[in-house]
Amino acid sequence: MLVSAIIPCRNEIRHIRRMLESVLSNDFPSDQLEIIVVDGMSTDGTREAVQEYSERFPHIRLLDNPRHIVPTAMNIGVRAAAGEYIMRLDCHALYAKDYIAKCVEVIRRTNADNVGGYMTTLPGQDTPTARAIAATTSCRFGIGNSIFRLSGLERQVDTVPFGMYRRDVFDRIGLYDERLVRNQDIELNSRLRRAGGRIIISPHIKLSYFNRATYVGLWQQAYNNGLWNPYTIWLVGRGLSLRHFVPMFFVASLIVLGTAGLVYKTLWGLLAAELILYAAVAGYFAVSLAPAAKASPLRLLWAFATLHLAYGIGSLWGLITIPFKFSNRRNEVGTPLADRKT
Repeated sequence: MLVSAIIPCRNEIRHIRRMLESVLSNDFPSDQLEIIVVDGMSTDGTREAVQEYSERFPHIRLLDNPRHIVPTAMNIGVRAAAGEYIMRLDCHALYAKDYIAKCVEVIRRTNADNVGGYMTTLPGQDTPTARAIAATTSCRFGIGNSIFRLSGLERQVDTVPFGMYRRDVFDRIGLYDERLVRNQDIELNSRLRRAGGRIIISPHIKLSYFNRATYVGLWQQAYNNGLWNPYTIWLVGRGLSLRHFVPMFFVASLIVLGTAGLVYKTLWGLLAAELILYAAVAGYFAVSLAPAAKASPLRLLWAFATLHLAYGIGSLWGLITIPFKFSNRRNEVGTPLADRKT
């Protein structure tokens, strides 16, 4: 067995068939591939759908994940995997026909420990709002220096989406940290780099990702992503960079200037200047992206504001609630987050 593809999932009936068809359509030999779907005890028909596929395709297996969260699913899958290379795939993505073959080619050619590709963000639905959200989450102003969401050359990076690892990586640095509901891939890759490992992103490895389709879904996703940034630093002490906390500083500055302005009125002038500057920059990108997104600039402007404010508020709330949520760094474990609204 050459490649083990591990797919964590829970209640993904809307996406699981489309994703499995994408993996099965790869031009990689099925006798050198095993597909391990690790299900978090789904109740929406996901399990039954995977079982149907496993009856038709013997190299598909379904395993149980009683704890529901992604890191436990990945660890269950890694322990059960027989492959020389281990991939982490996602139900909300589609993979190019040569995705697996290109990952194998790049990891062998570069002698890297983990490889992945640049991700094309697609609308979760064919609506103006979904197209606006997809556009905002695939431009630099929206997501900062998250390189894999942009485009570029083959290069060494901090992390990649849905990467292919050499099997011995997990023997060298250990498995996924099961305390982390979010950021488990970033933390694992941080540990890998600290151990001297190399992570390569390549434009030859192509995949697409379906983002949230509504502002409510975007708010939930961004809030929970931001929430787990302070939690991650508290639990593991590393793994994230300054860019992950820029939205928190932005939200904190709005709160501080707005509150302090009750005493020092001149600070409201700074608050107004900051808001005007943000609106001007966001407006520029909204107008620039609107034609290609086939959505109005106002929809994009609202998506930018939703993304940044939700992420910042989540991080700020995470920072405030650390003492109440985690009494012991070593023993605390994560709990599932229900944030899959469209």
